[in-house]
Amino acid sequence: MSAKVSHVLAARHFKLATVVSCLIVKLLRYLAGLLVFLLATTVVFAQHYEAGQIHILSPWARALPPTSPNGAAYLILINHGARPDKLLGASADVAEHVEVHSHILEDGMMKMRRVESVDLPPHKEVLFAPGGHHIMLIGLKQPLAAGDRFPLLLEFDQTDQALVEVVVQSTDAESARKTDHRHDHGSSTNQQDQHNQDGSSTVSHSGQIKRFELHIHQGKVMIDKKTIRVTQGDRVELHWFSAKPIELHLHGYDIHIEITSSSPAVMHFKAHASGRFPIESHGGSGHGSLIYLEVHPK
Repeated sequence: MSAKVSHVLAARHFKLATVVSCLIVKLLRYLAGLLVFLLATTVVFAQHYEAGQIHILSPWARALPPTSPNGAAYLILINHGARPDKLLGASADVAEHVEVHSHILEDGMMKMRRVESVDLPPHKEVLFAPGGHHIMLIGLKQPLAAGDRFPLLLEFDQTDQALVEVVVQSTDAESARKTDHRHDHGSSTNQQDQHNQDGSSTVSHSGQIKRFELHIHQGKVMIDKKTIRVTQGDRVELHWFSAKPIELHLHGYDIHIEITSSSPAVMHFKAHASGRFPIESHGGSGHGSLIYLEVHPK
């Protein structure tokens, strides 16, 4: 009788040990998953910085081919204070020189030039993005490879300096080549960014392409005019960036694209039909025309 009892107790003990082992394994898996989540969350939060009343969001740079001499850093600055401030400059060990660039009206056209400062009005958000304000990295000491990070020191007028980490985002080699910042190498005040409302021309295996970078910020396109002008027969690329998800529709050519904060989109087409065509946005706040595409006859 005692032998049967011992056998039953041993079997129950084995089952209990098995259950406990399974629970321990599940607990360890849960803790491992929680650790991964916390690390990932830490990485996301690490891209948000504070300098006094200035909030700095998501510093990033575009990956470029190893032969690219220059690059650019982008971010968002929000002044939560009651007083105006200014971004005076920046520095980084990754480049020989670092300059702040912005739109300057010159010869009746908006062009990119070095500026001494960028105003940060109270309770306003200032975007640094392709086609707008940006922090120019001149004379890169090392390639900007996807996944890399580098420190960038920001200097403000009214608040403390801020050291942020810039994340290099992936892009294909062809796009990186076409968006490479090319400046004249005279004096630094004469260095010119080629991004303006006239676009930039690049050459691919299929011929010349007229290219535009367009960034949507607070429902508006960062371009000095609301019209893009091309000639009938031109091959056109409209590269779109947006901090919020949005759908775009190019009427007349029946092109639809979707953009997210992590996924820019491109409209590729040949300007075969002449006329004036609206590019409309579709989102939670309704839809409306962002800009117009004018295709002029040859």
